Amino acid sequence: MKSNWIALEKYEEGFGKDWGYSPIILQLLWNLNIKGPEHAEAFLNPDYTQLNDPFLFPQMKVAIERILQAKEKSEKIFIYGDYDADGVPGAIILDTVCKAFGIITEIYIPHRETEGYGLNNGAIDYIEKQNGKLIITCDCGISNAEETLYAKEKRIDVIITDHHTLPEALPEAYAIIHPEVGNYPFKLLSGGGVAFKLAQGLLKSEEKLTSTDSKEAIEKWLLDLVAISTVGDMMPLIDENRVLVYYGLKVLNQTKRLGLRKLIEVAGNNFGSLDTYSIGFRIAPRINAAGRLDHANAAVNLLLSEDEKEAIKMAESLNATNNERQRLTDIIVKEAKFQIVEEGQEKHYCLVSFKEGWHLGLLGLAAGKISQEFNRPVILLTEIQGMVKGSVRGIEHFNVIKALQKIGDLFLKFGGHPAAAGLTLKNKSVLPEFKEKMEELAKDDLQDKELISILNVDEVDIDDLNLDLAKEIKRFEPFGHKNPRPIFCSRGIEVCGADTIGNGEKHLRLMVKGQGIAKYKMIGFCFGQFCEALPKIGEKYDIVYEIGINEWNGREDLQLKIIDMKKI
Repeated sequence: MKSNWIALEKYEEGFGKDWGYSPIILQLLWNLNIKGPEHAEAFLNPDYTQLNDPFLFPQMKVAIERILQAKEKSEKIFIYGDYDADGVPGAIILDTVCKAFGIITEIYIPHRETEGYGLNNGAIDYIEKQNGKLIITCDCGISNAEETLYAKEKRIDVIITDHHTLPEALPEAYAIIHPEVGNYPFKLLSGGGVAFKLAQGLLKSEEKLTSTDSKEAIEKWLLDLVAISTVGDMMPLIDENRVLVYYGLKVLNQTKRLGLRKLIEVAGNNFGSLDTYSIGFRIAPRINAAGRLDHANAAVNLLLSEDEKEAIKMAESLNATNNERQRLTDIIVKEAKFQIVEEGQEKHYCLVSFKEGWHLGLLGLAAGKISQEFNRPVILLTEIQGMVKGSVRGIEHFNVIKALQKIGDLFLKFGGHPAAAGLTLKNKSVLPEFKEKMEELAKDDLQDKELISILNVDEVDIDDLNLDLAKEIKRFEPFGHKNPRPIFCSRGIEVCGADTIGNGEKHLRLMVKGQGIAKYKMIGFCFGQFCEALPKIGEKYDIVYEIGINEWNGREDLQLKIIDMKKI
């Protein structure tokens, strides 16, 4: 994949003059648009008091009153979640806090393929038969106006907690808790984050708990799930999300949830070092795997489990499901890429591939991988019971959901985010028109853009690096969307030694130096090209890398991880 290095804008003269930070740290603050000392202090030192008051949601009070009314009347509440690593933790957040008040609840997660995303009338019929009187959605519901009305006709109230893009007309729900409905200060919470705000609101009520734990303790121990939902749904790690994930990781590293502990163990992670990477690449994919290949209830049951033998068995099963998910996703990627190339789509602005038999739950993952490779929006579709369904993954400068809204007459339903969406076509006959219109919409937005991979880098002198700087950079954690791990570029670096390490000798290890006498270790994972023909001593390279800390046997060393390199 072709990649360009783009040097980020240098900070203005006089910026941060009296703040007490090094030039490199000031540059990183500038990159994040942090322009004042108070803002810098708040960012580098996240504090729980920085969280917004849940009652800034305009319908929070109404929602809480209805939930407590359900308790008073001994009504059963159905918590209706999505089937991914945002909706599942969010549903458990609401279930946990309701049960702490002695409220009768049941979690309902729809089947991805047979029921689809969001509320559906069949599920509402089931809830009615179970004598449910209140539905609280989590990570879904905002696009379900018709289904909400159907529930209302059956005298079932619906409280919607969601964060997805608002439709033109909102559902007539009993209450809506959504960051974009009203004047809530932070608009980018995850679905689980919104559920947590409702949980916070309940815990601030004067209603007494039936649990022996304090309200403060219950709130604290929900934060592991908030972190999983926020990182798992790739929400921006800024502002309120940064605080939630910062403290959520502290809780995750000592989580009391037996099932979650077993899942973390089978994923090969170590408590004490769990970070956003652990969530994004180890924990969330395994939670997602349940809903993608079978039913998300497998993940729900694991996270609620209090029996050690049962938890171990379920964690191992979910791990095996994830392995199968990886295998099947790779097959879809290969088949879709072959089709794209075979049809000469490589130069199109939007790549579309369709095949019967593909697993619907894996299309989003596969589309994301192909989108990263081709740097274009990708749509993968399959046919299930006569209906064409699929997933869309976008790129920068192309808002997926806005594009779908412009051609909404082609769908039975659709929904999602600016970067990702799911859809069901009205019928198979509109597929050619759909492909044509998506290509036109993508071309309108992307024809003047350079569709290649970009690495935004900060240019530094390698001789300015040291362990203290690495520790200062660590204060920018947790890293993620909108707060990426900083990438640095040093030019004219001289190779002093090179060898390969690891199984199959596919990792590159370098000893390098700048203009001074100090030497630095660098490592590049899966650098096959350079491992086959090792850089020679005395050769000079421009190298892009990350700065970190290697901890081993109680010792801390500066670690430089190579991202890309070019011989000069």
